[in-house]
Amino acid sequence: MGEGEEELKTKAENHEVEIQERGEIFFLYRPKVGKQEVHGPDEVQRLYIILRPQSGEKTVEEKQCSYGGQSTHTQEVNIEEQPLLRFIIMGRKSLPHPSHRSRPYWGFVDMVTTNVQDIKTALQGGTSH
Repeated sequence: MGEGEEELKTKAENHEVEIQERGEIFFLYRPKVGKQEVHGPDEVQRLYIILRPQSGEKTVEEKQCSYGGQSTHTQEVNIEEQPLLRFIIMGRKSLPHPSHRSRPYWGFVDMVTTNVQDIKTALQGGTSH
């Protein structure tokens, strides 16, 4: 948290929730083959989430190095000076309703990058990481 900011907590279904970071969240989807428009989850091929933190407990985060394919090397990024993008692929084609309890929805972070072009390439079906 930033200087002078008190830790924010909220009650949600009798569970304490702490805000870890603040930022932007983008939801994208890929329609099924042959579909121009999507009118429901049955017409969605894949759901993606992109997180762009702008502040949090740590101002320096780690990301994958962008050289050499599926790299295990990391690089530090100051999220207050440079955008950091987390590209998440969801296992289901929709998100849970916030008021209903259900089985957990899974997804995985496919890429962490500072380059928007890496995200565009991944969405076009290529691999840039």
